[in-house]
Amino acid sequence: MTKNTVPEALSNNDLMVLIPATIDIEELSNSITSTNPEIDFNKLLSLISLIITKLSSYNYKEERYKTSKKANIHSDKLKECCGNKYRDYIDFLFDSNILSTRSPYSKEVKGQTFGYGFNNSHAFRRLQLFKLTNSKPIFYKTKFSGSYVEKYEKILYKLFDRTKFSIDFNLAEEKLFYKYLENVVFPFESNYTVEWHKYSAYHGGLKQLVKFLNGEYSFSRKTKQSTRKPSGRFYSPLTSLNKVTRNLLYYEGKKLQQLDVKNMFPYLLSQYLKETASLDSQRVKRLQNCPAFKAKYQLNTTRYTSREYLSNHWLEQYLSEKYGTLLLPKSMSGVTNGRLTQQGINKNFLLDKPKNLFQDSGSHFQHSYKKFYSPFLHNLPRGNWNQSINKPTQGSWKPKSEQETQTDTYPNGYSQIKGVYDNSHLATLYTEIYKGSNVSGRFNHVSVEYSNYISTKITETLMNKEIFKFNTLSTEGVIYDHFIELFKAKFTLIEWGIYYQNLINDDYKYLYEQDRELAKKLFISMLYAQNNHYIEEQEVFKSEFPILYDLIRERKKGNHKVITHELFDLEAELIVDTVARNLIKKQIPTFTIHDCIAIQEQNIKVSETKLKDAFISRFGNCPQIKLE
Repeated sequence: MTKNTVPEALSNNDLMVLIPATIDIEELSNSITSTNPEIDFNKLLSLISLIITKLSSYNYKEERYKTSKKANIHSDKLKECCGNKYRDYIDFLFDSNILSTRSPYSKEVKGQTFGYGFNNSHAFRRLQLFKLTNSKPIFYKTKFSGSYVEKYEKILYKLFDRTKFSIDFNLAEEKLFYKYLENVVFPFESNYTVEWHKYSAYHGGLKQLVKFLNGEYSFSRKTKQSTRKPSGRFYSPLTSLNKVTRNLLYYEGKKLQQLDVKNMFPYLLSQYLKETASLDSQRVKRLQNCPAFKAKYQLNTTRYTSREYLSNHWLEQYLSEKYGTLLLPKSMSGVTNGRLTQQGINKNFLLDKPKNLFQDSGSHFQHSYKKFYSPFLHNLPRGNWNQSINKPTQGSWKPKSEQETQTDTYPNGYSQIKGVYDNSHLATLYTEIYKGSNVSGRFNHVSVEYSNYISTKITETLMNKEIFKFNTLSTEGVIYDHFIELFKAKFTLIEWGIYYQNLINDDYKYLYEQDRELAKKLFISMLYAQNNHYIEEQEVFKSEFPILYDLIRERKKGNHKVITHELFDLEAELIVDTVARNLIKKQIPTFTIHDCIAIQEQNIKVSETKLKDAFISRFGNCPQIKLE
């Protein structure tokens, strides 16, 4: 077949079979003619293909295919394949040294089946696809996960017709082989874990392709009991195909292209958090005590001085330096036991607790010293405390510093006098007036304390910033890239490469694309998993987004799949129910593959526009969309 030749689709009379490449088909045909002419050649190859496909199974927990040495096949399946004389076919394969000895069988155990497998010369070997043409059409019954899927999703599954799909199946096998088994030496034993995993991925990919081409279709989608209609991801034969083979498909003689939404899951997570994130006292308290949160926002690093450390001579020295006299001005004439109690004193002088930037100055002061300063507060005019200092009555005495320097009034109620703290830190720490004084240099810093206080208002601001950053990285399609080096730092280079080989079933070649693929796998798995799994990956995420980490962790308690399911519903609302349905109604064949759609080449532009419109109308922005 030339490069530009469109592969021919199968007819209803055609059947694709999968057999070991070590079996010489021509020799096998000649052997049948000479030993047992009653055996139907097509049925014999179908039986071999049945055994091959049964040897491969998908492990949903590990999310990978596994190839076994033997497979249990019920006699009903054998009769369906070869007829009532299926034993003649089995015996022929044993005599031809193709099948190995069957596993033990006991008539006393009801429902027990024979185990069938290939001998060493054909087990765990390269496979080949072969097209059979039968005299009668072959149809497989379409399966649905429920009657609701069959009723409501017809617009999606009616497009699946095996006579409209086509693929160069020899090219597909070749690409799968070189992806997984290029460096594998045959034969190998199934106890060689790395080789076995690679072979299982190769075997499973071909098994799904054969089922797809033969029209063995099944469709599923979960049903919301509240609406009694399907929701969430739509699973079809196309979603279970290996990406390598899916990229080679044609529909109605036209190449299928896949429009993929980059970083779809984290992008939807950022939108989900925008709508659901909330703060309560318990969350704020957890964050105040969280080392990752403190490290991220540099809390607990600035000192403040409490009034317990102030003495009478401190006050005298301060007054001497500040006002040039030990005598207080008329507006500051009352001192009791070294404590200022009259109106006009700068209220920040004796505060012993850090104050939130967003709290009203007067209300905080009144709350902290309501009992001690009750006479003082009753005579306090409402408004900014600095008004009485910054705007003295005519002819009143002014401090020396105010005679020389004009002060400004700030929204938080602080005067910009020399040494006054400007409240730039997240937790307001009151060293304030003492900074400008020589007395501060003689202060004994052994008794210094640290602030662990941050308000709900500030935490909410930081939370919104984290969501915005997370959304920006996801929208730009670089969220996985952001975590590559952070994840790699948790492993040695050898460990990272082995981890890649075990999870991706491919040789690690130190490529950036491979690093990104593994980072994506770890990131998504971490979000999917229970809170006690992927601990190191969680620590990395927490160091970057401590508040989002707390939001996600608390939401997953009791049911770690709750966020996943809600995001799948949101994804399907956009991809399946909005984009795909509308395109199909416009006579544009569209197939959904979770976060991407497959369309014919001439429909790429209109489909991409539809995708962008759906995201912008729903969220106000659109993630990156690319061709696979």
